[in-house]
Amino acid sequence: MNTQARPTPSFSPTETDVMSPNALWFAAPAVALGAGALAQWADFQALRVPLLLFVGVGVLATAYAATSGARGWRAAAIAVAVGIGTWALAEAVYSILHVSLGERFHADRFGPQWSQAIGLIAAHGLFLGAPTGIAAALLLRLPILSRTRR
Repeated sequence: MNTQARPTPSFSPTETDVMSPNALWFAAPAVALGAGALAQWADFQALRVPLLLFVGVGVLATAYAATSGARGWRAAAIAVAVGIGTWALAEAVYSILHVSLGERFHADRFGPQWSQAIGLIAAHGLFLGAPTGIAAALLLRLPILSRTRR
């Protein structure tokens, strides 16, 4: 018979239970890979909102890790850069999958496939990435704004 007392389980998180902030650095790249693949194989019209939220959460997590909770213009610029990079990578994954499967872009009259792919990557990075980064910067700033109003 074992007479040793068993330790009671603790429900408080330990260091190993909490996600490391370093792991958040990989949120945006992982989300970009997933979003690029989803955009290729799924109906984008049906997935527009979930896909935007999916990428937005990845950008927010990585921007938080990159800024270490700092506030200010530099942190906002980092969040915007993370947004642009995430959307550009997602579009690059989409373009690579699209072309490697033998599919063509619809606007053949605009030039060769490689130039269309570069244009799509740049447009998605700028026109989707910048607003996503701005939204992430504002969300990261939200706790400071709520404290100053009290």
